[in-house]
Amino acid sequence: MGYTLAIVGCGVMGQALLSAIYNAPKAEESLAEHYPSKIIACNESALSSSSVEKLVKGFGKSPNGIEVEIFTARNVEAVKQSSVVILAVKPYLAEKVMEEIKPEGRGPVLISLAAGVTLSQLTAYFPNSVRVMTNTPAKFGYGTAVVSYAEAVSESNKTRVKELVRHVGTCLELPEKNMDAATALVGSGPAFALLIIESMMEAGLKMGIPLKESRECAIKVLEGTAKMVEITGESPGALKHQVCTPGGTTIAGLCVMEDKGVKSGIIRGIEEAARVATELGQGKKK
Repeated sequence: MGYTLAIVGCGVMGQALLSAIYNAPKAEESLAEHYPSKIIACNESALSSSSVEKLVKGFGKSPNGIEVEIFTARNVEAVKQSSVVILAVKPYLAEKVMEEIKPEGRGPVLISLAAGVTLSQLTAYFPNSVRVMTNTPAKFGYGTAVVSYAEAVSESNKTRVKELVRHVGTCLELPEKNMDAATALVGSGPAFALLIIESMMEAGLKMGIPLKESRECAIKVLEGTAKMVEITGESPGALKHQVCTPGGTTIAGLCVMEDKGVKSGIIRGIEEAARVATELGQGKKK
């Protein structure tokens, strides 16, 4: 019989992890023990719980035989039943919720998705704590997750966390000192990428390309370019120069973008997101 996993605060990111874990392909026999037999999705309101219920109804049968229960305002009860807890509440609520659900003794492994909340803060309540920053594409299996572990987390539990989290798409381990930067780059990154897609799409529309075709072109250009960087292993700058011809359209467009501060604006925006992530971990509500 497998273990129980609780997701406390099963909103957007909690549901993304729920989807990824529930729909993970059938595990190899040697890894099957790391998958829960039951997931308890916890929310404080009936409205939020109904959103989870609607999501789960859209699933087929879990390849690993996982069942889902939905709890409303029953966090403590859920945590007492669980070997792993995913904390997916807003950062300013994290310590309040952990105070409510803290176990006696070492308790379950805690996987925190709360931006800016440090391992020091987490381990004050749950010694076996893990910080994870992921993003909304995780819901579709195309996410990125960055993981950092507290010292007390065993190798077996590290394997369990990696096995659960890797199904969001890509899973990377970083030291905790990089986690706020990862929050900005990974967690907020989809919004920045969507801004670029939206801008390219609207540029096509402005120049007379129909909306549907502009949207598809913008999406596929970003998708294809990202794969090109990944496959070739070359720097984006080197690949960018390969697109440019002397006196051509590409270098002309790039010069205007540099004049408008596009690159520096993106860099500064990500830096600002990281700064705010640090503030959120200090309990400053946004």
